[in-house]
Amino acid sequence: MEESICHGNYNHSNMVLALALHERLYGEVVLISNVKKAAIAVLIVAIVLIAAFALTVALYHPMNTVMSDGQKVSNGYIAYNKNGSDPTAYIHLCNWGVGDGHSNAYPFNFNGTSYGAMTIYLPAHINVKLTLTDYEVKPHTLKIELPYPSQWARGPIWAHTSVHVQKVINSTGVVLPIWYGNTAHSRSIWWNNTEPGKYWLVCGLTTHAEAGMYIYVIVSSSITKPYYTIK
Repeated sequence: MEESICHGNYNHSNMVLALALHERLYGEVVLISNVKKAAIAVLIVAIVLIAAFALTVALYHPMNTVMSDGQKVSNGYIAYNKNGSDPTAYIHLCNWGVGDGHSNAYPFNFNGTSYGAMTIYLPAHINVKLTLTDYEVKPHTLKIELPYPSQWARGPIWAHTSVHVQKVINSTGVVLPIWYGNTAHSRSIWWNNTEPGKYWLVCGLTTHAEAGMYIYVIVSSSITKPYYTIK
């Protein structure tokens, strides 16, 4: 009889412990479920906010609107002042883009040309003023480089390092894109006493020249007046 009573008390205790454990586990499951629901809700809110922000940027960010300073750059125009002891050529290049009505222009271009489609021919021993105006939504630079002869013809599309370029003549530094101040920005540099040789005009920012943003330049004493060709 005592044994049965003791056995009965033992079973009752097990049931109490089992119920307590079940309630605890159920509470933890409910807690975990609530945490998951809260995390999912936060994630959904974050996705909605990010989507709303992206839509706002796409619709209203100034880099996606057409702006202009009202002075479009002539395509490849080269002026030349041969008078006096310092003959000077004036080359005004631009990056076509939304700012001058070329919203579909390839972003890595000089006056709408890429991958060396433009070649500029200059007389030797003259001065050249080069101006770059950026109508694009990307920053760019204008850099004059003298590549090694073996590298010139193929352009800087494979690599654009000191291994391929023996001398940098000059560089504008970064020209800000159109949406900085809602106007096109320009910078100028000088190339004095041009030496005979074959050069590149490139954008000096990383990968821009490799992406096609370069012009071939040939300087020769047999050239009497600066001009350009576009193939």
